[in-house]
Order: sequence, then C-alpha cells, then structure tokens
Amino acid sequence: MAEFDAAKLSWQDQYKLMIGTVTPRPIALVTTLGRNGPNAAPFSFFNAVGSDPAMLMFSVGDKSGGAKDTVRNIRETPEFVVHIVSDAIKEKMNVCAVDYPYGVNEIEKAGFTAAPSRKVRPPRIAEAPVAMECRLMQIVDLGRKPYHVVFGEVVYFHYHDGIVNERFHVDAGRINPIGRLAGKGGYTRITDRFEMSRLPMEGVPSTD
Repeated sequence: MAEFDAAKLSWQDQYKLMIGTVTPRPIALVTTLGRNGPNAAPFSFFNAVGSDPAMLMFSVGDKSGGAKDTVRNIRETPEFVVHIVSDAIKEKMNVCAVDYPYGVNEIEKAGFTAAPSRKVRPPRIAEAPVAMECRLMQIVDLGRKPYHVVFGEVVYFHYHDGIVNERFHVDAGRINPIGRLAGKGGYTRITDRFEMSRLPMEGVPSTD
C-alpha cells in the first residue's frame, strides 16, 4: 500500500494526488462581469451544495500576481452564471481556459454567443446545454495558496429543449457532459452508465 503524509508533500504533489484521485470532476464554465467587461473560465473544483435554496460552489486558485479574473469580477459584481460543459462545446471551453490578460472577452475569443441573463448581470452562453444564474452567497478563502471557494444561490435555470421533462427530471444523456480527469488534457464522457437501487434499512420500507 502506498501511503503519504500530506504535511511532507509539496502543494504540487498534493495537487497531483487530488486531481488524480477525485475523478471524474464536473466542469463549471463560469461567466462573470467586471469593470472591463465579461469573462468566461472553466473550473473543475465544482459541485452542487444543496437544494433549499439551490446552491453551487466552485473553487479558484490564485494565479501569479493575485486573484484570477473570475474572483476579481465576482467581488465587483457579486453574480455569475455557471454552465455545464457538454461534449459539443468542449473545444470552445478549452479556449476559455487560456490565461488571457485581464479584460479579454473569452466569450468572443471562443466563438460563443453571449445571451442576456434573466436575473443577473453577467451574460450566459447560448451554446451551453445548461446555464444556472447565481447570486453570490459567500467567498471563503482557504489554504496557503490560497483557494477562493465561491458559493452561489441559483436564481434561474436555463435548459436546452428536451433535457428536462414535466416532472423536473433531467436527462443527463441529452446534456452529454464531460468531466475532468488528471493531467493537462484528461477528460471523460458519460458513455457508460448503470443504475443501482438504494437499499432500504432493515425493517424499514423503501421510499425511493
């Protein structure tokens, strides 16, 4: 068995262990709005937090010289839009991952179509199968690097036609999302899925 004392590892080695172990990770393509215009960037330290209200989180590490544009913009305009990255838009998402200078509009660079949001000021990306408009709840700064963990309340949902039915069940296959794996170019698709019923507690009828 391989064992490691985290206190004796560099942050780079801990990073490699984390991104290689916690997989696959969903990708949030986040649009924000700052004084120099809109920004779009993907983050794979991302997930849902809860449903009353609907809440999301994503974590952003600093770049050399300070906070990334996403965090800077959210501190100026405490709203953002989280998009789920589908296989169809993966190349354009990858353009948004480039570390452009502050003020560059990644939405335009990638060839995305900016569409107005309903309840927040940052634009949404029309090509994304899912867009969730969010208002900032809290930014929590953690760690030595540091990481800025952004928590947002979802205030409006957008889905392409055919993804959600009348009972609010979401067809993940129609979203066709990609997930992040380890390495600079590691991604995965949800091409192999299975179902497994939740086991009832002994003596208690299942409510599923």
